Amino acid sequence: MNWGYRVIIIFTLFAAGMLTLVIKSMRTRIDMVTPDYYGAELQYQEVIDGRENSARLSAPVTVKQAGALVELSFPEELKGHSLAGKALFYRPADAEKDMSVPLQLNEEGKLLVDSRRFAAGPYQVKIQWEMDGKPYFHESSLWIRNY
Repeated sequence: MNWGYRVIIIFTLFAAGMLTLVIKSMRTRIDMVTPDYYGAELQYQEVIDGRENSARLSAPVTVKQAGALVELSFPEELKGHSLAGKALFYRPADAEKDMSVPLQLNEEGKLLVDSRRFAAGPYQVKIQWEMDGKPYFHESSLWIRNY
């Protein structure tokens, strides 16, 4: 086989490889952190204020999995108050598995969520609420295991 055929074979293999990479990259799903990224960025000052207000509480909000429940425990001074807000369970790997839960605390100051509603894996829990006209924000990591 002379060198002309070798050049054609190498060029054909290179073109097929490039075409494969282009097709594969076009099928890859790319999720943004939030669909309205720029609008959320403009409201980021509320998050900064919320973190400062949350740091002034007597204890931080704790997020843990207790068996088949995900438990969000709020400090003592928040018991008995009606909180307007939500807990966002953000799944970095797949936006379709994100879940938002309204804050409806029980008499112990806890929000309990069934862990079977989630896919097993890592989540960022972003809790945002308002009390007495002040914004609050807490963020923590959680690895959910399914039972």
